[in-house]
Amino acid sequence: MTTIETDMEKPKASSPRTTTSKRTLLVASEKGGVGKSVVCRTLVDYLRQRGVRVAAYDADGAVGATLRVLGARDANGRLVETQDPTVGVGYYAGRDDAERPTLLDCIESKEGIYVHDLAGGLLTDLTRIVDGGEGLAGLLNAFSEHGYRVTVLHVISPDVGAALSVSKWLELADGRVDHVAVVNLRHGKPPADFPWWYGFTDAKGEKRGGNTRKALLDGGGKEVFFPALQAGAFAKLDSENVAFSKAADAGLLTITERAHVAKFLSDFGAMFTDVWELLGVNK
Repeated sequence: MTTIETDMEKPKASSPRTTTSKRTLLVASEKGGVGKSVVCRTLVDYLRQRGVRVAAYDADGAVGATLRVLGARDANGRLVETQDPTVGVGYYAGRDDAERPTLLDCIESKEGIYVHDLAGGLLTDLTRIVDGGEGLAGLLNAFSEHGYRVTVLHVISPDVGAALSVSKWLELADGRVDHVAVVNLRHGKPPADFPWWYGFTDAKGEKRGGNTRKALLDGGGKEVFFPALQAGAFAKLDSENVAFSKAADAGLLTITERAHVAKFLSDFGAMFTDVWELLGVNK
């Protein structure tokens, strides 16, 4: 394993190595379009490339973006129907009564790290898995009884809905999970471009927003940034379902675009340095 360096004013990245504790990671936001799938597939791809075994799941069923990019394919390039989640991406429809228990049942395989790409607005559905729509206590108890700690990665966009999503999770989880806010820099630069997350002063001089971020940090949660990849390089790779780690060999990008992807992955590692243990891996 090598140490990744970056010219950004961020901590030096240290490559994650082995699992430290059993974790279920939920990449979440009740607000759609914040970038959950890009964060999820970057995280899974990054860890796997560094030798960390990860069981990945897409809760948006067969149409999920994480499955589309990281799913195992046959010799003709078609997604394999039965996926090994430690190599490709398992999938289930999180809004379907019969399929959503996969979120919990999958830990029967006893992997060290599970990562779930949750579809937007899925939190209410999660309350139905064990708790009959009344909360998350039973679900979280079940994870704990089987030795798993849950970490929720909240993807943050400028929209008020992203902050409201975190507030709802904080209320329902009631201090029983670890929280990591992932500020998606594709949407702009903080704090100005994320008024509801960081707070702002309106035209009347009144303070607005920022309370949810304070509650998350005061409760022991962490905040990290997710780097922005150059738009053209991202569009080319995404359209052809190419993982970022495979960008150099895909034959789609110019030398400059490949350099952008390399920097994106380097920055990702640096920005996540302080939260690897919350994600179940050593630095």
